[in-house]
Amino acid sequence: MSSRRAPTARALPSRRVTVLAGVAASALLIGATRPTWVEASAPDLAGTVQQVAVPGAEAAPAVLALALVAIAASLATALSSRWLRWLTGPALVLAGLGAVAAALGVAGDPASAAGGAVAAATGMLGSAVEARATAWPLLSLVPALAVVAVGALALVAGGTWPVGTRYRSPAVAATVGPEQDPAAAWDALTRGEDPSLGPADAAQEPVQEAADRATATGGPSPGDAPDRGPRAPR
Repeated sequence: MSSRRAPTARALPSRRVTVLAGVAASALLIGATRPTWVEASAPDLAGTVQQVAVPGAEAAPAVLALALVAIAASLATALSSRWLRWLTGPALVLAGLGAVAAALGVAGDPASAAGGAVAAATGMLGSAVEARATAWPLLSLVPALAVVAVGALALVAGGTWPVGTRYRSPAVAATVGPEQDPAAAWDALTRGEDPSLGPADAAQEPVQEAADRATATGGPSPGDAPDRGPRAPR
């Protein structure tokens, strides 16, 4: 059974890959809100038709807000707690789905999405607005769906990610080399221990220190038998 699970665990992405993918997808989603999503036209108070280019951040402000939420959730996934993925994973999925719904809303009704920007440009509310959506609302679906995929991936692969040992109790921390667990090495240095020594070396180190002190002061070392003086002749 374990031999079958090992290849599956190795096939799943690591925590670092998942975090970087979530941040990249969220950043692309933020970048997709900068170009023009809606091209609208409406008359102003003087009756002159004004051409208004509405960027995605104004046509669908929810997309930008949800992209920021996705970045925060992606960065939170970098923490070593396994249970946190049950929060960040659904947050990424919901943020991506919300961005998809907002983008499709702009593509389906560009006039309503451009209403606020047109009113600010023309100074008129409720005027006849002619609007046309560009390709950007549909292009933004790609990073939004990628955010959804990263959230689902965090839920599936999060169970195979290692848990950090920086704040693990020394009594239950596994004995590993400093190259395998740098956090444990830092903890050992904080306690005044040498992380390069094994358990046997660590046990012998106080005895060696006592022997060195005895040699320096001219006294007997801990391993020497006490001198009882000259024996009486039989």
